[in-house]
Amino acid sequence: MHNTSHSTQFQALTKHLLLAFSSAGAISRMPVQDIDHYSELAVFHDAGKKAIPPAILNKPGFLTPEEFSIMKSHTTEGCRLLAEDPALSAREDFPLICDVCRHHHERWDGGGYPDGLTGCQIAPWVQVVGLADAFDALIHPRSYKPAYLWTQAASMISDGACGAFSPDILICFRYHIGGVYAAVY
Repeated sequence: MHNTSHSTQFQALTKHLLLAFSSAGAISRMPVQDIDHYSELAVFHDAGKKAIPPAILNKPGFLTPEEFSIMKSHTTEGCRLLAEDPALSAREDFPLICDVCRHHHERWDGGGYPDGLTGCQIAPWVQVVGLADAFDALIHPRSYKPAYLWTQAASMISDGACGAFSPDILICFRYHIGGVYAAVY
């Protein structure tokens, strides 16, 4: 997972996107307490990266197909690792935590992983976490790429460079991302 400051920022990004999408009807309307809860759970999405070898996780440049396969396992490894924590696995919302770990890379058209879910098979809030994750990854530097301007990142997501998202979510994203970016960053 990321540092605490980044986790707080990611949580705020998720919350602002959920608020915008819920109030605009791009996803089912949610009470604010649910939005707060889902935003808190969003920070668990990349827990499985702890199981990825640092040489792959921090590799500059492109991953080989074998390395990418290992990287994709962070979705399933997150559930496994978190289940090993008795206090966490005993939580009533543990299935939601596993849902966001496992499915934040699923895409609307079935082109995501690990389960190839499509459309409404992906919980709306998890779709929003996936979008937030894609946006956040684009605007921050990584060992394999520089940071993009937020406007470039928004265009890349809108143009499908990060996989397919719900058409309703994308329309709302295009409309609200400037205000969301200003509020969070």
